[in-house]
Amino acid sequence: MSAVSPLAGDAASLIIRALLDFRSLWTTHDLVTTTGVPAQTIRRVVNRLEREELIERQAPGVVAVPSWLTLLRRWNEEVRFSRDVRQTYWRSKHGAQPLLDRVATSPVRHAVSGTYAAHVWAPETPAGPTVIYTPDARAAAAVWELVPARGRALILAEPSGDVVYTRSRKTDSGLRLAAPAQVLADLLTGAASADAAEPLTHWMLQHELEWRY
Repeated sequence: MSAVSPLAGDAASLIIRALLDFRSLWTTHDLVTTTGVPAQTIRRVVNRLEREELIERQAPGVVAVPSWLTLLRRWNEEVRFSRDVRQTYWRSKHGAQPLLDRVATSPVRHAVSGTYAAHVWAPETPAGPTVIYTPDARAAAAVWELVPARGRALILAEPSGDVVYTRSRKTDSGLRLAAPAQVLADLLTGAASADAAEPLTHWMLQHELEWRY
């Protein structure tokens, strides 16, 4: 049996998402404070990332990310939307926009990903499935008045952990969008067609100050 990669799992995802979401120099203490992950786990993940040259040592105990996109693509090798997220397919009784209005004003935990979220930052994103993360798809479907469907136009995605909700963006209507790094990771690993990630990738490369804290 092969050993589990230290970059797999919810704890590693919380660490990597922090490294992606912030333009920062990091100490172990900073990562513990930001992620809530134990220091021992953080040191193990950071040591692996350093060996793979995905982070750089800036000073004793201080690291930084030289290329967020390279780190994100490496993360995609361990965590994939098409493999690691439970997906069910639905349609709205009232149409797409009324559904999103209902989602925004409901008490159900959610984070919208997929091409709908990407389009907010990169309007040239091609059309594709609307992906909504929520902890309990059937409970959410009842509140949002959805019915099961065979097509993949609307996907309710049940994640294995909470990282997909981390640092979500709230729109003026109250809709929660998954953070750009999460949306891009999802697009690159099965949440839409292969070319759907290109516009968001370009926008994130050109506007790093707008999405990295």
